[in-house]
Amino acid sequence: MEKKVGFGIIGTGNIAKFHADCIEKIDNANLLGLVSKSETRAKEVCKLYDCPVFSDIESLLKIPEVDIVCICNESGLHGATITKVAKAGKNILCEKPLETTIERIDQIAAVVKSSGIKIGCVFQNRENPEYIKLKNYFDSGILGKVLLCQATINWYRPPNYYKNSWRGTLSMDGGAALINQGIHTIDLILDLMGEVSEVSGFIDTLYHDIEGEDLGVASFKFKSGALGTLSFGTSLFPGEPESISIYGTKGSICFTGGKIISSTVDKINNQLITNKTNLGSGASDPMAISDQLHISSIKNMINVILNDEKPKVDINEAKKSVALINAIYQLKGNKVEIN
Repeated sequence: MEKKVGFGIIGTGNIAKFHADCIEKIDNANLLGLVSKSETRAKEVCKLYDCPVFSDIESLLKIPEVDIVCICNESGLHGATITKVAKAGKNILCEKPLETTIERIDQIAAVVKSSGIKIGCVFQNRENPEYIKLKNYFDSGILGKVLLCQATINWYRPPNYYKNSWRGTLSMDGGAALINQGIHTIDLILDLMGEVSEVSGFIDTLYHDIEGEDLGVASFKFKSGALGTLSFGTSLFPGEPESISIYGTKGSICFTGGKIISSTVDKINNQLITNKTNLGSGASDPMAISDQLHISSIKNMINVILNDEKPKVDINEAKKSVALINAIYQLKGNKVEIN
């Protein structure tokens, strides 16, 4: 009989409930408790799941059968929450970003190392079969020498998305459009193209009443020598699916909305078929996504625990996207005035 892995969840917002729904669909996963600081949400969640809802983290951590804790609270609280959970000896699956700065991620790394627990970060788009196919094409060298990567995350969120929320605040979100929404595409860019050596660009807040940015552009030079461009925002009505286009000396490939949609390489183009699977895009609705990729991420963490494996996205991998985003946030642009 397959061993049941016990889960706890910290947070009861939309993404926490998404985790809970996914856990209940996995045969060898058992949801044992949630933590909510909102009495209203706690009452709502009690009606949805057959497990206790606690007002404090300590009560959840006292349950001996809890093997993995999913951290789904505000981004700026991840570090403090991870520290508390790790010191209790519980393994962790944390929603992106692991934390809002590289300094805080380094502090997490020290705590995790001393506690001996395992920690993974949710970058579920790496689990997408179409992305895995894209990465296999890329790694095979079929595009020739890679010269350029162009990416867009031209999304939209209505003003009420940020109203009376931690989203878009510097203390809890660490920024806005890039670190909250765009980070998934940044993660894929780095997974494909490797590390960035130089970055330039601009960020601004032109539509929403928030501390963080709702619009930005950036250009990169990768350590490989290739160049890259990025546009991103949550102010770009009505929002369009995110995209990554890669150009090499032997052809190009375009990945949009989680699918390979075109290529100028005959071998790739001939293998393209109409893919009716819709994994969704958060372009205009943060919850308009399939649960299949989160289920895969959770299953990966279960295997990590049961088989003593390394998480697919460990601390070092999770740190890369935050490091690049922090660098973009420091940019003021290289101005050349044209008279």
